[in-house]
Amino acid sequence: MSKSPDREALLARFQAACAEAARVQVVNKSLRKELTKDSALKAELIQDLIRVFNHPDNPYAGFAASRTRYRQLGHYPEILVVDAFGNHQEFLREAGLGDSRNTHQKVADYADKELRRYNDLYRTAPRTGRLEVMVGSDFHSWFVDPFALRVFLDTIVMVQPDIIVLNGDVFDFPQISRHRKLPGHFSLNLADEITYGREQIMRKVRAAAPDAEILLVIGNHEYRLVNYLADTAPELAALPSLQFGPLLGLDELKIGLVVRQNFLAPYDKQRKREHQENWYAIADTFVVTHGISCAKFAADEQIKRYQKSGTSGHTHRPQLLTANSLGTGSLSWTSTPMMAGFAVGRDYVSEPSAWNMGFGVFSVDTKSKVVVPNLVLVHEQYAAFAGRAWTPTKAELKRRQEQWGRS
Repeated sequence: MSKSPDREALLARFQAACAEAARVQVVNKSLRKELTKDSALKAELIQDLIRVFNHPDNPYAGFAASRTRYRQLGHYPEILVVDAFGNHQEFLREAGLGDSRNTHQKVADYADKELRRYNDLYRTAPRTGRLEVMVGSDFHSWFVDPFALRVFLDTIVMVQPDIIVLNGDVFDFPQISRHRKLPGHFSLNLADEITYGREQIMRKVRAAAPDAEILLVIGNHEYRLVNYLADTAPELAALPSLQFGPLLGLDELKIGLVVRQNFLAPYDKQRKREHQENWYAIADTFVVTHGISCAKFAADEQIKRYQKSGTSGHTHRPQLLTANSLGTGSLSWTSTPMMAGFAVGRDYVSEPSAWNMGFGVFSVDTKSKVVVPNLVLVHEQYAAFAGRAWTPTKAELKRRQEQWGRS
């Protein structure tokens, strides 16, 4: 079968372009000795790869600039590419035309660039003497119970703690989860949820304690956003307004992060271990970590692991465990309940649920290394702390009905 005139013309142009490129490559081979001295040459190589990517005689113009295609149409010999970038995949990545790194490496690189700088920012509380620390976990953004949130904010105003820890899962992010989406389970899109969590939770916490140190612990649900920005939407993540810190208002609200994991674990089990490693020891006395254990006695697992007093969330169940030894002295571990309402689990946990709403208030004596925990339980109709009692308002009850999807 003979080739069509159009295909013959395309092949002729392609062959002519390859011949011209080979001629230019010979001329440019002498530039190799200038590569280490002339930083502009690396930029020229990138621009040449982009030219090949968009070359009208490239059969895959606008889609590919493979190693083979660059050998054929590129104006620089492959040895310069190796000297400058190490390999063609890195050449593509630096040109913004492809990224063959695995997901976990991209997420790790993103975390190094965008998250870790918040680890040591906004640490303002003293690290000696007595500290008052308040901890809330598992808000799950849109599902935060309005009554529980008011009790939490009122208690912040009363106590004016030195440190407030938002101990993971402040957000939910089901839109970018690999788990099954439940119909009608969550009404917000990604942008609206970020706005909701930032404005309705984080900003209100900052307003309640203008001078407190506030820390956000990266939980398994926040990890969803980190993973999405780093891997699924890296081009969007490069925009200043869409970076992790600005999205959550960390600089504006002066909120630091607790982010210790390296994000490189390739398997689910190892990733869960990394979440467990994401902890922070306040004054080497009190450990805060979101935790990963959903065991019946999760607090017991945590205190054995850390051998310090501390707190974790994740289970949505309150627990308070005390321990003592000659080596450690008096210890306690508190599993804080959820700040979300029961609507968050209506498709997972049947009623009556072992889950509970509430938060923790902790007095930390850094000299004696003793922590006195106070669990504040928020029941659906009643909460009390330090001689004050709360009951839900009509507006809060109505909001609960909206969360449950009931009229």
